[in-house]
Amino acid sequence: MKLVIIALALVAGGGLAFYHLHGNGHSHEAGGGLQLNAGQKWETDQPLRVGMERIRELVSAARPEASATEMQVLARGIQQQVDYLTANCKLPSAADETLHVMIADFLEGADLVTQKNDPQRGIAVMRKALETYPKYFDHAGWSLVTPDRS
Repeated sequence: MKLVIIALALVAGGGLAFYHLHGNGHSHEAGGGLQLNAGQKWETDQPLRVGMERIRELVSAARPEASATEMQVLARGIQQQVDYLTANCKLPSAADETLHVMIADFLEGADLVTQKNDPQRGIAVMRKALETYPKYFDHAGWSLVTPDRS
């Protein structure tokens, strides 16, 4: 039931509704939603890998000195990928809970770079979530550096 309510909130109000429902007071300490799978990293599915790689590319290209328009583009891109993840990613509930802590951070970062006009802090929050991701999810070939596509 909780997932249905969250899904409806995401569809009705977008991913920022998710962020506001969960608030930015989530804890990264033990019991704060971040958990391993019996001491092991969670397996990832294709939608999770694709969405996280796209988020990594967006955040890797972001610069705090960018224009407000560029920050809006970043925030919209993050929102699109969060929507993609929530619509397509199929994980066990505990893995999903762990992912949602990171999703909340991505949405907080998007809010900071746009609504709160604090791009440096917003980008830092999103980068921290990207650093956290490989500690909990087994994503073969994951690197914080965007691969060279030339």
